[in-house]
Amino acid sequence: MTLLVCSSCHAPVPDSATHCPRCGPGSLVLIAGEHLPVAVPPPSNVEGVLLGRALGSHYRVVRLIGRGGFAEVYEVLDTDLARRLAVKVLRSDLPWGPGTFTRFKQEARAIARLNHPNTVPIHFVAEGEGMVFYAMPYLEGETLREVLRTEGALGIERTLAIAEPILEALHHAHEQGLVHRDVKPENILIEARTGRPLLVDFGIAKCLDAPAHQTDTGFIVGTPLYMSPEQAMGQRNVDARADIYGMGAMLFQMLTGAPPFEGNDSQEIVNRHLSAPVPVASLSRDGIPAWLSRIVVRCMAKRKEDRYPTAQALLEALRAGRLAMGMDLPPLGSARSAEAATESLPVTRTRGSRARWSAMVGIAAATLLGALILRPRAELVVQNGLTEAIALTVDDTGLTISSGDSAHLPVRPGHPFEARWAMVRPTAASGGILGEALEGSLVAKARRGETRQIVNAGRGSDAWFAPIIVNRSSDSLAATVVTQGDSIDCHCRVGPGDTLRLGYYRLSASSAVRLVSRAGITARFTDMPGQRDSLSGAVTLIVDSSSLRPPPRARARRPAPRPRSEPHNPLRGILPVH
Repeated sequence: MTLLVCSSCHAPVPDSATHCPRCGPGSLVLIAGEHLPVAVPPPSNVEGVLLGRALGSHYRVVRLIGRGGFAEVYEVLDTDLARRLAVKVLRSDLPWGPGTFTRFKQEARAIARLNHPNTVPIHFVAEGEGMVFYAMPYLEGETLREVLRTEGALGIERTLAIAEPILEALHHAHEQGLVHRDVKPENILIEARTGRPLLVDFGIAKCLDAPAHQTDTGFIVGTPLYMSPEQAMGQRNVDARADIYGMGAMLFQMLTGAPPFEGNDSQEIVNRHLSAPVPVASLSRDGIPAWLSRIVVRCMAKRKEDRYPTAQALLEALRAGRLAMGMDLPPLGSARSAEAATESLPVTRTRGSRARWSAMVGIAAATLLGALILRPRAELVVQNGLTEAIALTVDDTGLTISSGDSAHLPVRPGHPFEARWAMVRPTAASGGILGEALEGSLVAKARRGETRQIVNAGRGSDAWFAPIIVNRSSDSLAATVVTQGDSIDCHCRVGPGDTLRLGYYRLSASSAVRLVSRAGITARFTDMPGQRDSLSGAVTLIVDSSSLRPPPRARARRPAPRPRSEPHNPLRGILPVH
């Protein structure tokens, strides 16, 4: 006799029952140990009904699991094979182009080629009732996003135990010609039964070997919190290195508990991915070792050429650093049971890590105390004199210094010091990056006491200026900067009452700023060298109604007055005039 239980209260249910007597109609009856619904209420939405028709009589649509920007996922019961499926359907309420359905099926078949323990296989791809869909195993568990929301930062060992299998799955996908393009915590499922981390939802994957007409180009896809710069700019040549960037952002969040870049809206977040340096100070503050911080920073390089070339290369870097620390992690989701995997991580490994950490802290404290007693104290103070923040990199660490602020760095007296800095360029409301890139190095020989270095806008032939527009007029203004004979359109507007920093430009005697109102009235500001602040290079330009006054019209020239006509005299010219 088959043992039936309720899906909600897990109480035994009579063999002939269609629902649990305790929980009432609509409850699901499961075969114990198989999680198989035998009494399924009909779907409540039109799409669910249509999907049931398209699948056929051997399938029962149980419920809508979730809906995303591109697709919906339903739990479906396969009555023939006694298994639960998750069926992903391309949303029918969106105005897809004519090639979208073909692309969806082509990519689903490409995903079906994946054969890796940390991906979810596809059983079949089909269409019917005007719908296109594919079926996968139904898996229970929680996403990495839910884990992070509950637990916060995961620590180094658990982070690597999740990241390494996901990188193996990514490498396998890349070898099959698939770029995921949406690597994020929501798309990592920690399976409840085995503890395996699974890379899921290839819904916006890019098939690298797809025909050109089947690949959407110029369309921004991805999630702003984890989106690579090339995706944010809608570039056509997005490749596997976009997934490396997403992995870097996800590593950052697993290690610190927060995404690398946040903001009030998607546009602000994307702008920071495009221009802001990785906040390595957060990694340093959370005690992340330098080798792991370097890996995260390289993953999130703005230029994809500066990132790890493959998921395999990133995986090898993580493994090398882990082994150098003496950390031999049992990978989650291996042949071991989920219980063994989850027990070993927080107990034995964490205690060992804490012991090592305590020893390291003790050694560092003793070393620091000895340094303070035996050596004179030396400190390098780096002051940011620019109008924008700078990212300062010293050896294996980095920090951001806001405009006008200073950073105090302990150094060894009598030893040379070198650091690199790069300015964080401002952005317009439209998202465009303003001005030119500024960067440089600081080289000094530290002495006892305080040594001060100031990052400034330069002097002489290596000087820069930074226009700051203060709009006190009643119209919005478009800005153009003239520098070294070139006119640079900033592609931005300064609204009435607003102030906008235009970034930095090379200074020359002919440098100028031109502002044009919507009515076409122009204001031109010259003499940038004379108005420029010597330290910051700032030039504040206040625009009001008088600045935008149209030029005076030239007076029309009056024609010369005609001589008065005299009465006709027939004798004129004949008689002499006395």
